[in-house]
Amino acid sequence: MIMHRRILLYSISIILISVLVTTLVSVFFSISVYLDEKESALRAYSRLINKTISDDCASGTEQPMPIYAADFAKETGYRITFISMNGDVLADSEAGDDYASMENHSDREEVKEALGTGVGGSDRESKTFGEEYLYVATTNNADDAHPFITRIAMKVDKTRIVMDQAVKSTLISAFIGIGIAAVVALLYSRRLTRPVREMERQLSRTMEENRKAENIRREFVANVTHELKTPLTSISGFVETIRDDENIDAKTRNRFLDIISIESARLGRLIDDILIISDIESGRESNTAGDIDVAEATYEVVEILSPVAKDAGIELTFDYSYEMHMGGNSDRFKQLMANLIENAIKYSNAGSSVQIGAVKEGGSIRISVRDEGIGIPPEDMDRLFERFFRVDKSRSKEAGGTGLGLAIVKHIAALFGAEIEVQSKLGEGSTFTVVFKA
Repeated sequence: MIMHRRILLYSISIILISVLVTTLVSVFFSISVYLDEKESALRAYSRLINKTISDDCASGTEQPMPIYAADFAKETGYRITFISMNGDVLADSEAGDDYASMENHSDREEVKEALGTGVGGSDRESKTFGEEYLYVATTNNADDAHPFITRIAMKVDKTRIVMDQAVKSTLISAFIGIGIAAVVALLYSRRLTRPVREMERQLSRTMEENRKAENIRREFVANVTHELKTPLTSISGFVETIRDDENIDAKTRNRFLDIISIESARLGRLIDDILIISDIESGRESNTAGDIDVAEATYEVVEILSPVAKDAGIELTFDYSYEMHMGGNSDRFKQLMANLIENAIKYSNAGSSVQIGAVKEGGSIRISVRDEGIGIPPEDMDRLFERFFRVDKSRSKEAGGTGLGLAIVKHIAALFGAEIEVQSKLGEGSTFTVVFKA
């Protein structure tokens, strides 16, 4: 009996040590993966910032660097620093007006690497603020008259990362513990029948609890993870698979490349939509005073989207009373109409119709898009124009939506000084009406 207890205690000790070791390994691995993913995201943000500033310079609407630093820091939630090619700090979102007193940054790891290769990165403690940051630095377009370095920094709280990864680490450790327990049971099954069975029951309960915890974690991550992370992670994963596996067959390789192309296009649409909203919100874009032939512009959009509607088995009609004109940016007007019509097609069923109408009432032009689709639940009406909000998430993602269509409609309508009216009945369809001042 004493020997049995000693063997059991010895086996349990081995399991506990193994679980502890594997948990620590899993945590450190999770931190590394997390930082790699964040570094990829920061690189994408820095390229986006460089493009925005370059576009502003090209159009003559550039702003002072401190304003860019503050605006982009507010939009991204990260620290933004602009550095000259000789290492002088041009602006810093956290230093504010004190950026001019910051020391020369030419000796920073990420800056030296960016000067050499165009892109640099490091994970270190800030000499200025004494906190640990993940840095990514990129040089702007080499053709610009005044080149500079854009650096994005994210505070690194490894304790929080460890806590976020605890469920995953525990799950991995539990599986390894189960394997060790199985070996122990096999070696000592005759002598330790009862203790081993009890251990198996305990491990089974642990596995079930961890499985439930993992499902909860996945649902939480899916709801809060930034929309840009999904395509970036997918692209990175398939690129690494193709690169690391030299023996991959042509069919599988082509399938991976197709997925990369789809995710790249989705990422492009996301970035384009985000830039549109950003340009309008920041005031970088105004509603140009052009003459819009409402019927002609709307008809062009209907013609473009007719094949999409036909493929979905949906009839697309456009009706207007007479010729109507109003002032504004014709391209933005067409984009507003395209988003409304695409949204109506997306949430309609085959065999139904989408009806577009335009009428002039007094000093206003009312343009409506009516569908016979799934409708909108009353509790969702107030959230329709939120970024990334979807009434039916599965249908929207299958159709390749970015979740920003109606948000863009709201911003373009505001650009025109127009109002949006929404009427909907669950299961019977919805009508979106934009009221423009003629």
